[in-house]
Amino acid sequence: MICLCEELFLSRYGLEGRIAILEDKHTVLKNFGLNDVNWLSFWNIDCRLLTMLYQSLDSKYDWFIIVYDYEKFCSDLKIKEAIIWHEIGHITFPVGKNIICTDTEVQCDRIAIDYGHEEGIKKILELTLKMAHSLNNKLLLNMTIERQKQLHFILGADGQAGSINTFNVDYI
Repeated sequence: MICLCEELFLSRYGLEGRIAILEDKHTVLKNFGLNDVNWLSFWNIDCRLLTMLYQSLDSKYDWFIIVYDYEKFCSDLKIKEAIIWHEIGHITFPVGKNIICTDTEVQCDRIAIDYGHEEGIKKILELTLKMAHSLNNKLLLNMTIERQKQLHFILGADGQAGSINTFNVDYI
């Protein structure tokens, strides 16, 4: 069942357009290759990591962020906001179906960092690293380690993000 959970007015984020956050357990499980909800606990997968951004065909919204469990998604505001900004980053830096691109993920992380969500991105990458170890997924592990290295580089020695903003609001 699909549930409309929250409407985001991008003006709050300094952008134009509207995004809705939908909860759709079936679609999330299917798109991440999980046939049964029990795999989430078996493989120690934090369901907040299982998010997707889709362009909307509904005239009321421009984009949809699909989450597995909205209540869990909202349980840590730092993670929630970092995920939202990361997903907004995919508007400018899209990824195709079944495409894995570390550079694109780093660019989207950078957008979240540029808008003040370093702590959330750090938490997300730690959760992703745990999941990669649990799944024994070398590709996800290497990608996450590279994203952490890039995060360290972006934040620099003082732990603060630089002033370069890579988000192109003209795209929206």
